[in-house]
Amino acid sequence: MQSRTLSLIGLLALSTLFFFCKKDADPVEESPFFDFFNDNLITIDTVEQSADSWEYGFVFTPLKSGRITQFGVKLPATGEFTVSLWALSGPTPVLLRSKNISASALHESAVGEVPEVALEANVKYGITVLSNAFYRITKPGNATFSFPRTIGNLRIESFNEAINNSSQATFPASTNDTRVAPCVNVIFIAD
Repeated sequence: MQSRTLSLIGLLALSTLFFFCKKDADPVEESPFFDFFNDNLITIDTVEQSADSWEYGFVFTPLKSGRITQFGVKLPATGEFTVSLWALSGPTPVLLRSKNISASALHESAVGEVPEVALEANVKYGITVLSNAFYRITKPGNATFSFPRTIGNLRIESFNEAINNSSQATFPASTNDTRVAPCVNVIFIAD
C-alpha cells in the first residue's frame, strides 16, 4: 500500500511539473498599441476620410528581445493599408518590413501575418500605418499623454505623425503628445 501511495504522489508531482513547464513555454502575444482606447476620460474623433494621407504610429523599445509575427490595424475605413516596421537606432530610419493589411470591416481589428522579425532588447523601433482614416484620441483640456508608457515587455516612447501623400512609407519625425491615433499594432512575442 505504501509503495502504491508513493507512486501516486510521484505521478502527481510529475504531472504538476509538466503542467507548469508547458505553461512557461507557451508564447505570450503582446499587442499594446490599442490600449490607448482604454484610457480614462478620452474623446475619440473618428475621421473616415481626410483630405490628406498620413503616416502615423509609435516609437517603441522592447524591454526583452523577441519577435514580431503580425501587424494589425483598426480603422474607421475599409481597404488596404500599408503597415511598416522601422529600425530607429541609427542616424536615419531603416524600413525592416512593410505589408499591406486588408481591413474588410469598419471599426474592427484586422491582422496580417508577416515573416518573423527579430527585435533586440533596448533598441528603438517604429510601427506606422499609411492612411487617410484614423481615430484621433484626446484628453480633456488638451492634457498630454504620458510617454514613455510601458505595457508588458514594450515601452512606448512617443506617437509620431506626418502628412504623407506620396504613397511611399516614410517614418514621421514629428511627435504629438496631445493627440494620438492608436490605429496600428503589432503582435510581439518576448523570448
